[in-house]
Amino acid sequence: MKHFWYFPSIAFNPKYIKNLDDDVPIGMRDTSSEFSLATGGAQQSSSREARLQVLSRAWGDYDSRQHVSEDVWVENLTAHIDNLVDLRIAHVNEWISSNVARFQSGQASIDELMREFESAKVDMKSNVQLCKLKCANCELLCIQSRLHDGQHNCQTSHTCIHSCDFCASSGETKSCSMS
Repeated sequence: MKHFWYFPSIAFNPKYIKNLDDDVPIGMRDTSSEFSLATGGAQQSSSREARLQVLSRAWGDYDSRQHVSEDVWVENLTAHIDNLVDLRIAHVNEWISSNVARFQSGQASIDELMREFESAKVDMKSNVQLCKLKCANCELLCIQSRLHDGQHNCQTSHTCIHSCDFCASSGETKSCSMS
């Protein structure tokens, strides 16, 4: 049995998350963000990376990267993404609880649903974990999924926005490789 959180290509709309008995919406904070539950294959990997980049770039402080320390920036980005995931998981958990409350515990289909939900939570959290290894082109950290293929990439232009003695002495703006 596949459930709505298995279809990341469908835009999430909280108004459709209702108790199936009384049609009352599950009133919890959530996000309209889409998440990937991809577990393998090139197409799924590409989808996972694309969704992670959308989540990252939606963060209000995304453009502050060269204005704070790299460690703090990546830590705050990670916290932002984790918060979005936690909102969705809490909402889906409440939906499941609301809709299975009328059934006796120990039913095989309910137990299967809970196992699938636990597995989906693990997959969702795994797909948004950042790589955090050094970019192949600079000293910044890779912000692709930790499951990404290919070289590490910080997703920047690799051009420093700051005026520093190094660039001033050479008379040209260079790619920043300072940590």
